[in-house]
Amino acid sequence: MAAILNLTIKNEALRYLNACHCFGRSPTNVDTVINAQEVSRIHAVVEWSNNQWLIRDLSNNGTWVNSQKLVKDTPHKLNVGDKIFFASGESHGFSIEDLSPPQNMLLPIGQNGEQVTDSPIILSDGNLLPSEDKPEIALFYVPSKDQWYKEFLIDTDGSAYPVASSDLLFFNNQKWQLKLTPLTENTVLMAKAKLSVHQINYRFNLSLDEESTELTVTTDDEKLSLANKAHHYLTLSLARHRDEDAKEGIDADNQGWRLPEILTKELGCDITLFNTHVCRAKQQFRDMLDGACDGDELIERKGKKIRFAGVFYRIYKGNELIVNRGQDKVSLTVLHG
Repeated sequence: MAAILNLTIKNEALRYLNACHCFGRSPTNVDTVINAQEVSRIHAVVEWSNNQWLIRDLSNNGTWVNSQKLVKDTPHKLNVGDKIFFASGESHGFSIEDLSPPQNMLLPIGQNGEQVTDSPIILSDGNLLPSEDKPEIALFYVPSKDQWYKEFLIDTDGSAYPVASSDLLFFNNQKWQLKLTPLTENTVLMAKAKLSVHQINYRFNLSLDEESTELTVTTDDEKLSLANKAHHYLTLSLARHRDEDAKEGIDADNQGWRLPEILTKELGCDITLFNTHVCRAKQQFRDMLDGACDGDELIERKGKKIRFAGVFYRIYKGNELIVNRGQDKVSLTVLHG
């Protein structure tokens, strides 16, 4: 993420630029406010375009990069080390410290609302925070909805709450501000054709001691083999419960729903670890299917209950086929990998 340093305020933290970042006097219309009468309300804009950072002067009194006055409304390419000045060649200056592409991030915030450090958290599409080992919240992006969500892992109902850029989050005894980069003209969302739950087949390979679980997912177009992961056993357990209800004659819409409190006892884990496994499973489905089917369509929540949404699934324990739901009889050969 591109970053600038204020040349007139010593010890101020780096400021990170939005993909389209405005400078000026207006406190409501710009991203970086310069409180000076000689500065225009919207004085200049720095924007990410064609894989480079450009600055355009929009003002009456001019913008300088180093000692060069910019031609008004004409893009000028920025370089690391450049110094930008507003309204004169030596006032209201900022130094270009970094010109990395736009990234989604969390910025640490102090008690008075100021940024307190130059160490943001760079976000992927799925994040367990503050760390994978000791998560408190999940923060993730759902491509089909073009929406970010947060989930508190200690909650028994697993509710996901939408969040937006500039929202504040609190974890690890620290307040953080969310900084999200919207899709630009240079960002193409390459989503696959939408898949329904009926177009996905699951095969669980469970070891005899139930210590390891492999998962293979098959669609009309591809076969994806996922190595042993702890969260596969959670998905398998949910599939077993759905199969139990199917054998009892319960209709498909009501099959498999269970309370997390029951599942945590079965799995021998607390609610935080349970929700962590759910988040990991959903994120892996999102990544694996490239947004063609969201994770929360495959592992569903309703009220406080949760279930596996798969319709076609097999479970092998060792070489024995123990669950064959919604599919014809098949070979008992187990495919690992």
